[in-house]
Amino acid sequence: MDSWKIYGLTVVVLFLKMFAAVLVQGYGRYQHRGFANPEDAVMFDRLFGKKPNASRQSDLVDRAQSVLRNDGENIPMFLFISIVYLQLNCWSAGVAIYLPLFAIARIIHMISYLKALQPWRNVSYQLGVWVTVVMAGHIVWRSLS
Repeated sequence: MDSWKIYGLTVVVLFLKMFAAVLVQGYGRYQHRGFANPEDAVMFDRLFGKKPNASRQSDLVDRAQSVLRNDGENIPMFLFISIVYLQLNCWSAGVAIYLPLFAIARIIHMISYLKALQPWRNVSYQLGVWVTVVMAGHIVWRSLS
């Protein structure tokens, strides 16, 4: 498969993964009435009927927020590194290995974060970081050779 097509599919998979985390967060807010803004609670009361107010934000919402924050710290840098990797024509087989591997690692990270599964959360996080670091190494090697 063409490298740019693999990149495009990776971007879509990562988008869907992040969107899933947003949906989990929204579900948690609705179920536990842990809305950040009072007008959101009023709107959902009108749409779906009144529910009792929560005493605190649910753990699921906190975990989904942490997943999204972590995604925001890791996914953009990976996508930038990937574009440079493609533009410099680094190892072509690397695109077919590294990009899907990163996406799978991020999906496992999200699931293990939401379900509080250690050491899988840490292992999948480290895998994603190492994929990015290895790709950066390929870029440096290609640029200096």
